[in-house]
Amino acid sequence: MAAFAAGAFLNLAFAPYRQVWAAPLGLAGLYLLLGAVSGRQAFARGFWFGAGLFAFGVPWVYLTLTRFGGMPAPLAAFAWALFVSILASYVGLVCAVFVRLRTRDGLDPWLFAALWVAGEWVRGVFLTGFPWLDLGYAASLPPLMGLAPLVGVLGLSFVLALVGTLAVEALRGRRRGLWWLVLIAAATPSLATLSFVHRAGRPVTASLIQGDISPYAKWNPRARRAVIARYLALTRKSDGRLVIWPETAVPGYSHQLRRRFIPYLKHLARTARRHFLFGVVEGNAYAPNGPIYNAVMSVGRHDGFYRKRHLVPFGEYLPWPALLNPLLDVLHIPMSSFTAWHGAEAPLRAAHARIGVSVCYEVAYGALVTQGLPSATLLVNVSDDAWYGHSNEAPQQLEIAQLRAAEAGRDMLIATNDGITAYVSHTGRIHARLPAFREGVLTVVAEPYAGLTPYDRYGDAGVLLAVSLLVAATAWRRRQTSLRSPRPGDF
Repeated sequence: MAAFAAGAFLNLAFAPYRQVWAAPLGLAGLYLLLGAVSGRQAFARGFWFGAGLFAFGVPWVYLTLTRFGGMPAPLAAFAWALFVSILASYVGLVCAVFVRLRTRDGLDPWLFAALWVAGEWVRGVFLTGFPWLDLGYAASLPPLMGLAPLVGVLGLSFVLALVGTLAVEALRGRRRGLWWLVLIAAATPSLATLSFVHRAGRPVTASLIQGDISPYAKWNPRARRAVIARYLALTRKSDGRLVIWPETAVPGYSHQLRRRFIPYLKHLARTARRHFLFGVVEGNAYAPNGPIYNAVMSVGRHDGFYRKRHLVPFGEYLPWPALLNPLLDVLHIPMSSFTAWHGAEAPLRAAHARIGVSVCYEVAYGALVTQGLPSATLLVNVSDDAWYGHSNEAPQQLEIAQLRAAEAGRDMLIATNDGITAYVSHTGRIHARLPAFREGVLTVVAEPYAGLTPYDRYGDAGVLLAVSLLVAATAWRRRQTSLRSPRPGDF
């Protein structure tokens, strides 16, 4: 099917392929497929477009369910297909609404781009949200990425969708679409040069530790000492004042570490004048009813905790436990039972910087990453992508992190278990990275920054307001046109 193929083609725009031209071209294909169709046909074509996009974009969900979730392959395939179908339905609804509201004039490209962004926003917030593969992430290359501090990822989605639809209108002979394309191409490089932040304080030398430890070994209680020994050995090879270990790098409860490990780390911090950030499970194994947090602990001159606020459904917590627990007991599917931290988390103080921390999947949510601003002068994301194997999940997450750094105007240090550990500058460019699936140490010099970008100040509010006004104006215009149209009873 043409719609499914066009959706699959759109994956070329995202990591690891990063062919940004595929983003407007893929949307142009969908726009063309909505020519003379009914609302029901538009939904079907949009659905199949979304199915192609997400079937090839998030196959790692199936991999995780089977390899590490212990789910039987047929059930995992059904769950993955259901997940893809739900995501594809958002695209189907966007297309159905577009066909219902379009006026078949110069407003149609703008309406389609506005509805596309509205669909992405709903997908990112409804039922905890899944803002993966938003079109704007394809703009992780200059000069388009320079627009991120102004309009965020949703604004970039609007630009890419608009370019695709305007190109179709230009090919249809409508010169207005061509002039808009010329204007966008001329204005983008100039807007991308705008700067809203400035350096604040001394540079931070940081060592990012990549352990490359299998989940099977990591969560084996008998392997805990070996895991810690590997991270300590890699740390001894590093010379950064700030040392960052990845998500749940220490596979144990924080209270279990207070007898030996944490005092030893405090000793290292004091004698070597270093500061440590490491992932750990905060909680008490002997208090089964107490909260358990996926956390990052800070050890050094200033100690502290960051607790993960946005958990992964079915991966870190079980939604609707009364309904699903019996099913999981029958299938013997291991599930996590973390607790989400409610409320804001202050930046952690370390190595003369104030660090805004996010854990793994949280980096996909702009409001969470920018919550610590303007106080935070540096961003850190820790993750464990070993759950997703040799898939495109890790490159996609790095691409998302690039846009978060550019939106916030802050350098971001990314420490992962097996890839991709990297240093991303405040402009969103990757300055250094480690190869995946290999242990190693990446030592970099990061710059603390202060100030607020327009996106930091207003978030997605400006883009959503513009989108709402466009949709409302088009709906009003269509209504006025229908009222003026002659009806049989008028003659």
